[in-house]
Amino acid sequence: MTIRFFHKVAFTAAALTFATTSFAANGWEGTWLDNKSTLFPGVTIQSIAANANKNSYTGNPALTSNAWGMQGTWLSFNVTSTTNVVVSLKSPVTNAPGFTVYRTNGAFTGNGTGTTTAPNGAIHSFNQVAQAGTAGIVWATDASVSPSLPGNTTANGIVETLGYVNGSNVEYVNSYGQKVSAGAHDVSIDDRFENGVFGNITEVGGFNYSNLTLINLVPGYYTIFLGGTNTGGAGAPIDVKVSATTSTPMDCLFNWSEIDYPTLFIPAGAVSQAVAPLYYRSYPTTGTYLGISSKDNHVWFMGTDNVMQDLGNSSAWYTVAGCN
Repeated sequence: MTIRFFHKVAFTAAALTFATTSFAANGWEGTWLDNKSTLFPGVTIQSIAANANKNSYTGNPALTSNAWGMQGTWLSFNVTSTTNVVVSLKSPVTNAPGFTVYRTNGAFTGNGTGTTTAPNGAIHSFNQVAQAGTAGIVWATDASVSPSLPGNTTANGIVETLGYVNGSNVEYVNSYGQKVSAGAHDVSIDDRFENGVFGNITEVGGFNYSNLTLINLVPGYYTIFLGGTNTGGAGAPIDVKVSATTSTPMDCLFNWSEIDYPTLFIPAGAVSQAVAPLYYRSYPTTGTYLGISSKDNHVWFMGTDNVMQDLGNSSAWYTVAGCN
């Protein structure tokens, strides 16, 4: 996304029309609290201590920073109606959670085949941020995906990779030559399943948080792969919370901005809009706009001079506004 796109597309008239989870040494399929894995508006599902390995998501030098499938955790959930979904992982600061959200063709929890598959069926090493059908993730790709490298014979497998968070402040390059960049990232390839993936990493009160918000996530199955991202850290339990909600962290920030800068944003309480990769509000009385781009997770402001201003990474603003 460029500033030009944000200005000419997003702001045009056309656009405005926690039971404990087991993670044994070779255990990798997580469970949800009370076995609740179905999401609809107003519902939150949780997995407590879903994982504790410090580098199962990335950062393991022995695996050239590939995902350590045998030590990470897979969680599948089902969305029953189009809704905003917030995925939040929390751990003590000694660990740094990371995860990827995939659209799948059914309930998928890492069952796959390939040359790196362990005897118990858990994949040993794979490309944690790859798009379906590409190198390092073909073993988990659904048989329906085309085009794809050979080998996508998995039933209920990955259809599209939507977004990921690397909770460390380190950028890794895995053995497939793919960057696993620090922070939150929208890697979806179209608008079939959502209207933008927004996120941040933050430290609050001795805990590390890795968060993604998926706007207008459509009904169907999704899978999370998660684990630690910091080989220099120490293992600590990672809790997972997934909520279907009408109120997002971005809305919280917009609401705070309307209170703290009342002369800039009139009328307050404007309806948020999603035009991928943007989530924003327009204020016709003052002729201003406030938005967040899923491409860089920065906050953007445009005033009556029609000049876009990059206000920086949303993580810092969420902390100032108390929206973490």
